[in-house]
Amino acid sequence: MTAQVLIAIASVVALFALATGIRRIAGRFVIGAESQRKAVHVGVGLHAMLLPLLLNREGFLVFAALAAAALLVLRMPGVATDGIGASLHSVQRRSWGDFLFLVAVTLLFVLSAGHPALYTLPIAVLTLSDAAAALVGTKYGQLRFGGDDRIKSVEGSVTFLVVTWIVAVVILQFGTGIPRANVIWLATLVALFATYVEADSWRGLDNLFVPVGIFVLLRTWSESAPVMLAVITLVWLSLLVAAHVYAPRVGMTPHAARIALVALILSTIAASPINSVLPVMAFFAAMMARSAVEDTEPVLDFVATLVLTGVIWLLTGNVFGDNAAAYYSATFAAVGSGYVAFALRGTRFRIPGGAAAAAVFLCVFWFLLPHIINFIGWEPEIPLLLVAGIVTIVTLLSEVLRPKSLGNRNPGLRLAITALVMLLPVYVYEVLS
Repeated sequence: MTAQVLIAIASVVALFALATGIRRIAGRFVIGAESQRKAVHVGVGLHAMLLPLLLNREGFLVFAALAAAALLVLRMPGVATDGIGASLHSVQRRSWGDFLFLVAVTLLFVLSAGHPALYTLPIAVLTLSDAAAALVGTKYGQLRFGGDDRIKSVEGSVTFLVVTWIVAVVILQFGTGIPRANVIWLATLVALFATYVEADSWRGLDNLFVPVGIFVLLRTWSESAPVMLAVITLVWLSLLVAAHVYAPRVGMTPHAARIALVALILSTIAASPINSVLPVMAFFAAMMARSAVEDTEPVLDFVATLVLTGVIWLLTGNVFGDNAAAYYSATFAAVGSGYVAFALRGTRFRIPGGAAAAAVFLCVFWFLLPHIINFIGWEPEIPLLLVAGIVTIVTLLSEVLRPKSLGNRNPGLRLAITALVMLLPVYVYEVLS
């Protein structure tokens, strides 16, 4: 274990050295902020692909903790703008891509044990395809699309698609026993999915969405017949087109509809349909929180909440060895109720409306509970309905009683954190008792 700790420390020091070296080279040769960031991104990605050769599970968790602390240091005032952190943070846009990349790598390392391709392929795509797309898009990109902090180019996205397809074919062909016909269709599905998600993501969330999404696709459909993979690819494209075309009819922008569709489909695949009922209900509650059809922030806030909550419970369940999907569902009973209270802010219906929403969410949870217990394969000692009820009520009260002076920022992440702070200790107690 001592050797593993030393290797973990050396790995973090190497990443600091990489950021320092790129910053000094940039100062000498006048390299732009975006090029510096991409250089660090490639270096970190290549280093991440080597970690399974250097670290076991315990050593990697030490590395992840140290890396998270290092990323916080690089965000400190002064360090982020003028110090070695400038190679990551001198680009003037809000992004949590560095932390989300670490989250993705940690999740893949823990979940892909014994299956190297499930770890290597998602990280290789995020490292190589993203860098190639950035180079082509920056130098040759003429056809621009997107807005805010997700301005992309058609040229860059096509490059991302082609490089991803090539990387997927090479790794799947030489790193797995998947038949060649399956490899072609699986690589096509991965390339289309990753290109779309990378183009539509915002604030660095592609660093989480792309690798985790690829992992889910590979784990679910890597052994499917070529015909099934072809059907899945066509259905996927059809759903994206439908979401884009019909979004205005359901009061959403095309961007919000597409990204919500992707997140909900992936969560359903990863958690099973029975554990996706409450997240879907919470999504419609988030829709209520919009100030106008053009207001995409509540929807995007929900997507971030859905994915990050799912990642936390997936990782927790894997680390402790007992499926945590029931607690994932309980989290969204609380989040959905809080969203309704947030949507009714400033009205006299906030308290009764929030209470009614809590009752509905808990009734659905109670109805689904036998199926959820059957899915996870174990039954907690503390009744799950009681736990979900207490957590939902406390989370709802935290939103109803929240002072107006704190502002009206979208509530998804704070609601999820409130619920997780209560549910995680209960889960840990159950699995350790």
